[in-house]
Amino acid sequence: MATYKEIKGTTVKVRSSSMPTTYPQAAGELYYNSSNGQYEFLGPGTGAWSSGGNINQARQSMGGAGTTTAGLVFGGGGDPPAYALSEEYNGTAWTEGNNMNTARWLLAGTGTQTAGLAVAGRLESGSPGKEIKAEEYDGTNWTESGDLNTRRDQLGAAGTQTAAIAFGGTDGSSDQAVNESYNGSSWTEVGDLNTARTGLGGGLGSSTAAILAGGGLASAPYYSASVESWNGSAWTEIAELNTQRFYSSHSGTSTEGYVFGGQPGTKSVTEHWNGTSWTEVADLATARSKMGASPQSSPDTMFATGGYTTTNVAITEEWTFSHSIKTVTTS
Repeated sequence: MATYKEIKGTTVKVRSSSMPTTYPQAAGELYYNSSNGQYEFLGPGTGAWSSGGNINQARQSMGGAGTTTAGLVFGGGGDPPAYALSEEYNGTAWTEGNNMNTARWLLAGTGTQTAGLAVAGRLESGSPGKEIKAEEYDGTNWTESGDLNTRRDQLGAAGTQTAAIAFGGTDGSSDQAVNESYNGSSWTEVGDLNTARTGLGGGLGSSTAAILAGGGLASAPYYSASVESWNGSAWTEIAELNTQRFYSSHSGTSTEGYVFGGQPGTKSVTEHWNGTSWTEVADLATARSKMGASPQSSPDTMFATGGYTTTNVAITEEWTFSHSIKTVTTS
């Protein structure tokens, strides 16, 4: 029988305590814990949603930025009204900050809590109704920045405040495939999506490596499971979601991330992307769509806040991923 060293190429390591269980760790590691005299095994990781602090204003279709411990949501709607509100999250509670310059909902958001970016969206009333402006947040104040080339709402975005893309959406008359790149001051049209779509809740990744998942379509079945990958110059269709949906939320990178919630109806389904395929994991506790989320979070932690069930809600849920420690026995 082969020894552990022959299989793994090394002897069993000795540690003075149990291995950390937070993501990421080398799942499958066997070691001897000298503090308790046990052989232990670091098992595969699992994730789950738990309750976080409620946002101050229940609303839907807001933009999101940042992480679970340094989060930001802005805009959003009560259908009506549209809100200019901006709130920051510290991992426990939400605090109202300075308002955006223009109230809007069905917008896209990306960036961080101290360098956020709000893109386009829908105005409460008036013509043309679709916003063309972007706004930047510096951790205190919002400042209007360069206008997009195409007015739209229900679009997606990915990247940072100084290097972002904004894709899809609707101009009010037709679904859009247009994709625009932002350099911190101006927007430039770049490679279009393969499929025009709306009802996007965001995107995974950066301005040069992004994932777009699902969305609403102009014709039956009216919502999609299709996924496209952006490499900085072109979009390519890749592995589909398990569940067709639109108005879902996104968090993570182009090689590891999550899509959760959405419509039709209200969905609680969460799917994990490993860079190759999608796997269903733990559901949201409250099924809903049009949430604010944390696009810059690492795969082990993210938040989903607000959104729509049969009414607008203020609920926040936090995702935590951890590994299990197994004690090796002779039985």
